[in-house]
Amino acid sequence: MKTNFEIEENYAVRLNGIHIDLHNNFVFNGMSESDNDVRMEFIKSIGDWVHDNEFEKLTFVHQNVTFINSAVGDDSEFSDDENTLNGISFFPGSIRELNDGFTDQSKPNENDDILYLFENGKMFRFNCERTELIAEK
Repeated sequence: MKTNFEIEENYAVRLNGIHIDLHNNFVFNGMSESDNDVRMEFIKSIGDWVHDNEFEKLTFVHQNVTFINSAVGDDSEFSDDENTLNGISFFPGSIRELNDGFTDQSKPNENDDILYLFENGKMFRFNCERTELIAEK
């Protein structure tokens, strides 16, 4: 997999030198699929801790997807947790039975998957040729 961003400390990404805190400053807004591409959209959170100059929307575009796995999670206790990202990680495609771990790597290896874990246990995992992050002001 190739990317145009790096993962930082499993809760943030770096795009063009800009640190983007996915856990605190963004909420998941949905996923869409077309052909072999999957798009995951995050929008800016509402809160006094979010800077005014933060991006309004982030879209992770997974191109030429060859593997998808997901889990629903449990939002019965805290419904807001469903859309709060707990962590993001590149993870070896050879260990697909493990979907709740992180690796400490900023860039993916060739056969890695990308794993999105949410506070309520929801999970999305993709293997694809390229993941591109599009940030909009």
